[in-house]
Amino acid sequence: MITYSTSSEVIAMYNENNSVSHTSEIDSEGGTRTVEEEETKKEVIFTDEEGESVPATQTIINPKIEGVIVTAEGASDVKIKTNIISAVEAVTGVPTHKVQVFSMN
Repeated sequence: MITYSTSSEVIAMYNENNSVSHTSEIDSEGGTRTVEEEETKKEVIFTDEEGESVPATQTIINPKIEGVIVTAEGASDVKIKTNIISAVEAVTGVPTHKVQVFSMN
C-alpha cells in the first residue's frame, strides 16, 4: 500500500497574449487625463490525437509519496525485510523510516 499527500497534476500548455495601451489627453482648460488599459488572453493549446482534440501537456507533476506498507512472505527474516525496505527506497525515493514491512502469515 502506498499513501500520497497529493494527487498527480497535469499542467496544460497555453497561448498567452498580453497587450497594454496608454492614452494621455489634455483638455482645453489644461487638465490632463491618463488612461492605461491592460488585456490578457490565455487559451489552452489543443492537439489532434486520433481525431480527438486533447489539451497539449506542458508537464505532469507526480504525486508525493508519504509512506509505504509492504506485506511479504519471509519478511520475518531480518535480511529479507532489509532488502525489501532498500528496494522500496530505491524505486520510490521514500526514506526508510517511512517504509514498514510486515510478515504475511
